[in-house]
Amino acid sequence: MNSNALILLASRPESVEIAVQKLRPETLSVIVSQEILEAVVLKCSELKGEARFLYRVVGSPMEIGDSFSRFEHLLSELEGMGYGRGEVLLDATGGTTPMRLGAALAAMTRGVGMVHQRVPQVYADGRWERDESREVEVAPMGNPLEATGLLREGQAVELFNRRDYEAAALVFGDIVGKVSGVEREHYYRGLLLLSEGYAAWDVADYGRALGRLREAREELGVGFSDVDLAERAEALGDRITVHLPFLGSLRGRLSIENVVDMLENARRRIVDQGRYDDGVARLYRCVEMWHQWRLSQHSISTERVSWEKLDEGKRARFLEQAGLSELPGTLALHHARLLDRTLSGDVAEDDAVLRDLLQKRNRSILAHGLEPIGEEAALRFLEYVDRLVEAPKVGTGAGHATLRRL
Repeated sequence: MNSNALILLASRPESVEIAVQKLRPETLSVIVSQEILEAVVLKCSELKGEARFLYRVVGSPMEIGDSFSRFEHLLSELEGMGYGRGEVLLDATGGTTPMRLGAALAAMTRGVGMVHQRVPQVYADGRWERDESREVEVAPMGNPLEATGLLREGQAVELFNRRDYEAAALVFGDIVGKVSGVEREHYYRGLLLLSEGYAAWDVADYGRALGRLREAREELGVGFSDVDLAERAEALGDRITVHLPFLGSLRGRLSIENVVDMLENARRRIVDQGRYDDGVARLYRCVEMWHQWRLSQHSISTERVSWEKLDEGKRARFLEQAGLSELPGTLALHHARLLDRTLSGDVAEDDAVLRDLLQKRNRSILAHGLEPIGEEAALRFLEYVDRLVEAPKVGTGAGHATLRRL
């Protein structure tokens, strides 16, 4: 077993020599109490050709937080030297019990692997004694936070709630491969499938999204004895049940569900991710879809308008409002809005607001310009489209779930 960098809790000089011999670290960082500092430094001096040595002295060997902070300082220093956390080990053999607890807790929460020096002993004359006939072994220690999935769950939940579903799926997949316990395996596999389903949904791959969400509901519906798991799994399962019929309605012809789905997609970009240009581009498409859908209720397609389906009065009113001398074959957004208003009899509202927002959108790097859209403009556009698209019942199936940590 080798380590590029080792953090060692030392209570006797011999443990330093064993660590150097057994683990061969490039850098050995020692956490030690004041009482044995001199002896440990002397031993390190004897071994200075074998490794680079760093030291941290605990102020109080009986305080857990003291060794916790010393570990944090050393880990930060090692990272500054270019070591990744996967290259660092903690040897939690020595020190007082509070020192070992503090350092081990810090290592577990930072994802740093742990080992300990297993000293062979024999029981003789009513007490345990060192067995000099056998060598000291260095054995790995498991991380209970990894076995329960809690070590990386926070990272996965943060990615999920930021709507970075593909990255969240990678982390949940890693958790599934390491977690112990049947219930937790089902729970985290359910979150993996949910992440994959939402990722497919985000790019309009509705068939794959339906399949993944159905599988996620099965994993989350196995019946958990753990109260926390059961509560979270039930809520997510209920959410998926609402999603499925909504997703099924997105395939095929343009529907009100497609409009609402585009609105919620834009909301995720703006509110959850801060990707304002991307979100506003989707809001623009949502406004187009809203009017296209409303016109389709009159059997009008914006791509190829069948003007003969409208009476002469409505055609004349449209031409007057549009300032045109002849009827267009296709309808861009402005003319689609005018015709929608002509057919529905709606009064013009918020036109000035929309014009201002569209100007900002047109100057966006995702439209015709190079100016980034700010948060304020993006949120104003979102509020406008929220007022425009009226479909409260349909919207219940479109909003993605938010995860909570266990």
